[in-house]
Amino acid sequence: MNRRTNAFLLLFLLTITSSIGLTGQADQTPRNGDSGIVSESGVEYIHRTLEVDDKKYAWTIIIPPTAEKGAPRILFLNGKGAVGDDGKLHLTAGFVPAIEMAPEHWPFVVIAPQKPDEGEWDFHEEAVLKMMDIAVEEGYVEKDKWALTGLSQGGHGTLFFASEHPDMFIAAAPVCGYAQIAFDKEGKDNPLPSFESYLALVKDLAEKLKDMPVWIFHGDADRTVPVFTSRMLYKELQLAEADVQYTEFPGVNHDAWDPAYAMSELSDWFKQQLQD
Repeated sequence: MNRRTNAFLLLFLLTITSSIGLTGQADQTPRNGDSGIVSESGVEYIHRTLEVDDKKYAWTIIIPPTAEKGAPRILFLNGKGAVGDDGKLHLTAGFVPAIEMAPEHWPFVVIAPQKPDEGEWDFHEEAVLKMMDIAVEEGYVEKDKWALTGLSQGGHGTLFFASEHPDMFIAAAPVCGYAQIAFDKEGKDNPLPSFESYLALVKDLAEKLKDMPVWIFHGDADRTVPVFTSRMLYKELQLAEADVQYTEFPGVNHDAWDPAYAMSELSDWFKQQLQD
């Protein structure tokens, strides 16, 4: 391996641990007689809390006006910049603002956990699965046929949950995601893997995901999670003959979630996967 390759890979692994930016969310007002809050666009938000292993989690059930209880369901995972337990910040970037902008495109019940700290989603697996179970038990969704999507740390989380629970998820759309566990349980940067180790992670991920439809999104000017991460995964999934699509946005930095979730084609793709 030459020095230029080593330098590029070091840069890509160093920049993978940066934080993300945020966008705004529409104001919300209560609807009389309902347990949730309904925005001006008609999207209903049911805010919940959960405690697992002495850790408090906020999470939200989101029902657009085009969806009903029991409708096809999507799990959305936020990025590092939206962590906390306020029950609001995780709704301000990415998928949820896109639903607010065009609720008619998203006839899905969305479960949106808020990651309480800067550790990866891998360390919150039990809580997320519990939230999904509660949504099923309370009749908001049915048990089978979940899709999932997420941005940045949530893009990594999307790849983690999809690969570890292929019996639950039937489609995955990671946005500016990555294969490695970049942050430990305390949210501290993990040691950088070698190129060979990272490639092994990607190959293992592709092997686990090869039987699931996957649509990958990334901006080619991303200065936080380099586009190299998505290109690598796309190549390995192609080699595994997976049902994979890849959309790369020219000139777009880390906020690839804005153009990704604005695509009506993505909504159509989710509909197709969840209705088959």
